[in-house]
Amino acid sequence: MIKLTRLSKLGTLALLGLCVACTPIEKAPIRSMSVTSGPERVFDRPLGDILPQLENAQPTGNNGRVGNELVFWEYQLEGNRQVNFFGCAQLRKVDCEKRIQAICPAGGEEIARAIEPGGVRHVNCRAIGIVGTGDLLPNCQDEMQTNDVLVGLMQCR
Repeated sequence: MIKLTRLSKLGTLALLGLCVACTPIEKAPIRSMSVTSGPERVFDRPLGDILPQLENAQPTGNNGRVGNELVFWEYQLEGNRQVNFFGCAQLRKVDCEKRIQAICPAGGEEIARAIEPGGVRHVNCRAIGIVGTGDLLPNCQDEMQTNDVLVGLMQCR
């Protein structure tokens, strides 16, 4: 039987601390305002059928994304209230809750939520391959698949 001295116990704890510090921590996804296409590229139904609050809502053009898995579009509802309609791909490695909170930099309130089938684009790229003339995504396989998408409305402060 091995007896640990006080010094070796401290060394073991320090080693354990280093192992925990070396474990990769998932970074918070980055919010960007770079979305130009509307939700019609993702959903086959009118927005009012997906979330009744969006019936007669007007797009503002203030659209963005949080990471690659959540996209949001800003709409103006009746009474000049602005909300963000979001869609987050329900994938195993995606934390939609974290992404939803990043829609509004100063915080906000989620006012609706549902699950809707939607078109999710999967792009798989290889590091080495043959590039053809006019290839926009060289060495990549680009597929559209239907996945469950978490949708909802977020009202920012």
